[in-house]
Amino acid sequence: MSFLFCKADHHLEVIDRASMTFRSEHSFLLEATVPSRFFHHDYFWTGSGAERETLPEVVSEIDNWGFPQHRIHGPLIVEGNARILVVDLGRTLRPCEQTTVHFRHRMKDLRGTFKPMLQVRPSSQVRGEITLKLTVPNWRGLEVNFRQFTHDTEKILVSSKVEPKELDDGRLEFEAIIVNPNSGNFGHKLEWTHYET
Repeated sequence: MSFLFCKADHHLEVIDRASMTFRSEHSFLLEATVPSRFFHHDYFWTGSGAERETLPEVVSEIDNWGFPQHRIHGPLIVEGNARILVVDLGRTLRPCEQTTVHFRHRMKDLRGTFKPMLQVRPSSQVRGEITLKLTVPNWRGLEVNFRQFTHDTEKILVSSKVEPKELDDGRLEFEAIIVNPNSGNFGHKLEWTHYET
């Protein structure tokens, strides 16, 4: 791999009570292990029904010519629920040099196929902490759980209820921080259920 992940922050927000509109934000502090210019961002999207799927926006500093330093290179690659995006970092990073890659994304789920979870499956290249944050409406009967599971069998190893923080607008925020996430075959997720539709 070309990069180590020193830190990763993932935030998913459910905008509407019907769970049709979503906003996500992902930030990665990367460290090059070899001379590297291109970063491959892999993610999953289980929603469906939008006529045209939107590309994530890359949030970046501006170079001396007035252009963003980080740019999406090529089309979004879609295979089932899997998505692959290539980001041009604007220059080749030297080994041990760090940069932050930051994405914002708006998504629609018009057919109701979205699976209510924010999940990461860290690879051996993650050496720092991962933050999972979820913001949702204050639904009736809402319950959010943090779960650690195995990649191969999807067996739940750890499950604990996450208590919310109420925001000024009445929405609820949930957070889980995973320290030293490289424990073999483990993945981590915030998963939720609620009664109100």
